[in-house]
Amino acid sequence: MKKMKKVLACAVAATMTASLAACSSGNGTETVAPTAAEKTDATEAAKEDTTAAASGEKVTVTFWDENAGDERTQYYMDIIENFEKENPDIHIEYLGLSSGDALSKYQTAIAAGETPDVGGLNNSWAATVIGQNHCVAMDDMFAAWDGSKDMEDGYMQTCRTYNKDGKIYMMPTSANFITLWTNDEMFEKAGLEAPKTWDEFFEDAKVLTDKDNGQYGYTIRGGSASPAVLIDFIYSYLGTNEVFDKDGKTTINCDKAVEFLDKYFNLYGEYTPESDITAGYKEISANFDSGVAAMFTHNLGSYGSHVTAFGGTTGFTANPLPTADNGKYVNYGGALTGLCMFDTCKNQEAAWKWITYMCGQEANSYWNKSIGQLPTNKACYNDDWMKDMQHIQCAIETTSQDNCLTYTSPSYLPDWGSINSTYIEPGIQSVMSGDMTAKELLDMWAEHLNEAYANYMAN
Repeated sequence: MKKMKKVLACAVAATMTASLAACSSGNGTETVAPTAAEKTDATEAAKEDTTAAASGEKVTVTFWDENAGDERTQYYMDIIENFEKENPDIHIEYLGLSSGDALSKYQTAIAAGETPDVGGLNNSWAATVIGQNHCVAMDDMFAAWDGSKDMEDGYMQTCRTYNKDGKIYMMPTSANFITLWTNDEMFEKAGLEAPKTWDEFFEDAKVLTDKDNGQYGYTIRGGSASPAVLIDFIYSYLGTNEVFDKDGKTTINCDKAVEFLDKYFNLYGEYTPESDITAGYKEISANFDSGVAAMFTHNLGSYGSHVTAFGGTTGFTANPLPTADNGKYVNYGGALTGLCMFDTCKNQEAAWKWITYMCGQEANSYWNKSIGQLPTNKACYNDDWMKDMQHIQCAIETTSQDNCLTYTSPSYLPDWGSINSTYIEPGIQSVMSGDMTAKELLDMWAEHLNEAYANYMAN
């Protein structure tokens, strides 16, 4: 893998500039989606591959990237080039989708029976795709694969939660870590260290605010994807990984959760910019990178934009979310992306080779170093690049501690996305504007989650 090794030898800052910041915010550049004619041609080609495979001819595996972008697509091109050199009988036909449109593209393809052989999935809607019963369970293939022992057990277990039958419909290729980013200079001037508890977090946000000079202690995500972020904070504050109790009722509107939301949204406008009410990833990241906010929360993928903004790998630090009153650190274990195989695939052996290649040590290491995320293959953990990156080490060290609890958000519920976009995201903005109380928001959220969970369990 000469080309891949050459890229791996590049400087850390260069390889990280196009990291998950773009991936998570959906700013990738979309490769043109297939027309109906193109999809029909691809389907016919896939059928022909069955005969080709039997005769020893080259077969084509169609692959959709759920989050295409200039840099990310090039990383895939590098990996595909090397895969095809090692597997000259297989051609990978790549199609890039923008992250914002990927789910709808898959749903359209599923309805038309024109899915790719292999598709990239994002944890926030993987269960929605898998729940339509057109993905292949890969348990037998996984059990027979020599590399299965190298896959991180916790990530594999998370993948099993995407469907009620507990089978593997997605092989994880990347993992992420919720990160509290802090501005080193601002903290040093204030004589503070990064907050280790939520009480310290709220106090630091106030101390670090200097409104006369346009500086705020924190920046809140009040716009797109705010519910998915907020639920992580809630369970971090609660110090529990039990989203639903034994009776199938959510704990999201318990008294302590209301207490947290009151404290959190009381920061808005006084210790955060007023523009936060509509802020998505790009806006809160810009607040941090420009020195408007001393702290902001995102994930490991923000690293690249911070390197660019701070002019190097210093001046900012990655930290875990604060611990709860009970001393527990709660980690979101579902922040995975991975690959599925659709039931229209006519050559599952070739598709499985591609999937396991992406999960193998060399490609998995290259891929995750390039996009700034955590490998899912444990054999990568001793690679030099992982030892050299502070944000990566922060994630590894934090999640390996005895006080760490891993929780899975309700993103596996088919109605999760629609609940958030229709009710919770506008509700968050209503709380921030003073038109709704924190308790009213959480009670509404609980009502919808309880109904969605009951439907999920019944079906």
